[in-house]
Amino acid sequence: MLKKPFSLFAVLALMASWAALPSARAAGNFDPAGNPANLRRPIQTALPEQYIWTSGDAAALRPDHAKFNYRQRQRKTEPHAFRDTFQISRLPRTATLYIAGPRSVKAYLNGTPVLDVAADPESPLEIHVFRAEVHSALRIGRNLLAIEAVRGPGIVAASDSPLIQQLSFGEVLVAKIVPAAPGISAAPLTFSGAAWRSVAATPTGWQSPDFDDSGWPRVQSLGAIESSPKFFQWNLDAGLYDWPGYIGMSPYLRTYTLTATAVTHRTGNLENLEALTSPHSHQPFSVQIPAGTTEENAPSLLLDFGREVAGRLLLKSDCNCEARVLLSYGESAGEALSGKNYLGVNLLTIPPHGLARGPKSGFRYAWLRFVGGAPRTTFQSVRLEGIAYPVHYAGSFQSSDPLLNRIWQTAAYTAHLCMQDGVWDAPKRDRGWWAGDLAVSGPVISDVFGDRFLLDQTLTSLIPPARQDVNGIPGYTALWIVTLADLYRHSGDQAALEARHAALLRLLQQMDSELDASGRFTNPRHRWLFVDWSPGLFAFTSQAEEGTELEFVLAFRDAAWLLNQLGDTAAAMRYDSRAGWLAAQARQQFRDADGIFSQRWQLNALAVLAGVATPRDYPAIWSKVFSAIGADGTQTQTISPFFNEFLIEAMARMGRRRAALAWMREYWGGMLAEGATSFWEAYDLRWPKQNPHLHLQADGTTGYFVSLAHGWSSGPASWLLQELLGVKATGAGFSSVQIRPDLAGLSWIRGSVATPRGAITVEAKPNRVQIYIPQGTEATVLLPAGNWLRNGSAFATKPTLSGVRLQTFLHQAGQYEFLRR
Repeated sequence: MLKKPFSLFAVLALMASWAALPSARAAGNFDPAGNPANLRRPIQTALPEQYIWTSGDAAALRPDHAKFNYRQRQRKTEPHAFRDTFQISRLPRTATLYIAGPRSVKAYLNGTPVLDVAADPESPLEIHVFRAEVHSALRIGRNLLAIEAVRGPGIVAASDSPLIQQLSFGEVLVAKIVPAAPGISAAPLTFSGAAWRSVAATPTGWQSPDFDDSGWPRVQSLGAIESSPKFFQWNLDAGLYDWPGYIGMSPYLRTYTLTATAVTHRTGNLENLEALTSPHSHQPFSVQIPAGTTEENAPSLLLDFGREVAGRLLLKSDCNCEARVLLSYGESAGEALSGKNYLGVNLLTIPPHGLARGPKSGFRYAWLRFVGGAPRTTFQSVRLEGIAYPVHYAGSFQSSDPLLNRIWQTAAYTAHLCMQDGVWDAPKRDRGWWAGDLAVSGPVISDVFGDRFLLDQTLTSLIPPARQDVNGIPGYTALWIVTLADLYRHSGDQAALEARHAALLRLLQQMDSELDASGRFTNPRHRWLFVDWSPGLFAFTSQAEEGTELEFVLAFRDAAWLLNQLGDTAAAMRYDSRAGWLAAQARQQFRDADGIFSQRWQLNALAVLAGVATPRDYPAIWSKVFSAIGADGTQTQTISPFFNEFLIEAMARMGRRRAALAWMREYWGGMLAEGATSFWEAYDLRWPKQNPHLHLQADGTTGYFVSLAHGWSSGPASWLLQELLGVKATGAGFSSVQIRPDLAGLSWIRGSVATPRGAITVEAKPNRVQIYIPQGTEATVLLPAGNWLRNGSAFATKPTLSGVRLQTFLHQAGQYEFLRR
């Protein structure tokens, strides 16, 4: 209860203002998965077939496993033999063999050759599905399936998990025989599992049913192919789109359908195109496929779903024929039509009156070329099957600036797109767990969605083996600790923090081992370093070492706080002391005669955030470095959306929120002006504007490879809540909070921040501030200086922040209105 309750009029007025905040329905306007009520659990039968490989052979299990990566495509390419015996009591009318994982296979059923095929070496997919009709080779009673396999080509996957390393190096095989026509799922007659036998050789006669394999060891089984979120990372399973019954989703994910908003680039005879853009069309879409159709002259079209989405294309046949469609995704139209899209061009085979799914990815456009089928091939539907993690938009932001509102929505949506089988960097590339990306998207997920399940899961998955860095990058070890501290401030989950106590100490010891006696980070193990995708700030450079050292200071400070929360007083004191000592060393080493930390935006931002730069340094950093940021709508240094979040956070720390907002409008607003519907992996105001996707630069390359939906670009969604609404947790789980509204030149702001205790809401105008705090939260409110009333009455305040703010306290839950007279 309030000490003095609102009048009825005031209560109704405040309720009306809160009602204006975005609801789940409103979130659906910019996020098609924004309302969990519209999502559904897919009908899914757990597939029993397992990833297997020759026991004891996998490179990922060797001490020198680092020598075996995706670049060594010609290493370990000896053929492996696999054998399985199974019984059937009657012959099915038809049967199809499926094999996936290797780059090439030869298969024999009861000694009869049934399959001899190799994958396209130019394909970007790691796994390819091979299939063959095998009905004629089956026998009633005992059957023998023998497979010769050469490991897959391998793809990049930055993971410490031996499981993921083995998959990414291509040392897996999955197989089954299904008593059904191609593309139809049914209970298998046999499937790959732990009882199979294998050797890394092909001895004479090994394909024969009479061959004695009793001396062969059982295979290594990695588990059923849908049994772990690790199997869905890094596009490892992208090629399994053609595997019957494969859904490839964690059980907590949901799906939704979305029709295209436009159909362009049409060629050939296409009928009832409106069926592709209307969910309620009464006539099916059909296409005439002439005899002699090739890839070059096939009827085609480009579907535009109106925004970046995460999911896959879903095609349902309304034809008695088997249809074949070439599918190319693109985050931009240029990517889809280029033939150089990230997952390549993939053939979808749609069974008669059946359905087919394309690969999972992030995209906006889908280019379809109809290369096979009946002379008139009809489709019941061609739609997006979106894949989403169900969340509520408990956090919200609105202001008098429509551009900022769009930036907030787009940033929040970008983070949601990355909430898949864990919190990924992106739904297209890499579809993986990265600690750096999580340091930005984690606070967004906490502030906007109030979800911690995926954050917990991802932080746990990122913990490396002993004496290794997170993602193999020392700075990412530091950012893992920073993210853990942020999550604990938001969640207050003591049990989860205690479960990570040992890992926290181990990572701190890893960081200790990378500093010399003077406190310098000298990269003694010659790790690949990363601060930002900016010249000199990654790989083996002195500035990358400096940035990593500053990240260490930031992490040691957060670690000391976490250890205090754990009651580990001795360790807390040790790392608090180490943080102070290292900060002093860094200040002495890196601060130049002008009082700045070089001319680099990134290094000065880190110095501010880590407390290496003190408030006495702020005027010099501002005048000599930051004041040029975005001046006259220009950009003079290369910086990614990832590090721009740290930059605007540092500007706010220095009291320069208006300047940070101006840069946000220029930078993130610049992406919107160039057509962004989610925020990009990389951006620069100076890059060409004609087909901007083709000119983006990141990860050592340029062009369509670069992601247009990257979690590390979502920072404005949390920044606007923390720096303009001014809501920041000061006690674990928002047991206490600071609320410091800052209009920063706006006429009004309003919004909410998700907390475990319920949303905190704030609305501010120049002379009025309204706040709601939930039960169990105590708030310190910092109002602009002036003569204020609280709920119509005078109240106690005291000046703070050099007199520009007044401090007051709210100890009870409820709604408060502050009016300045």
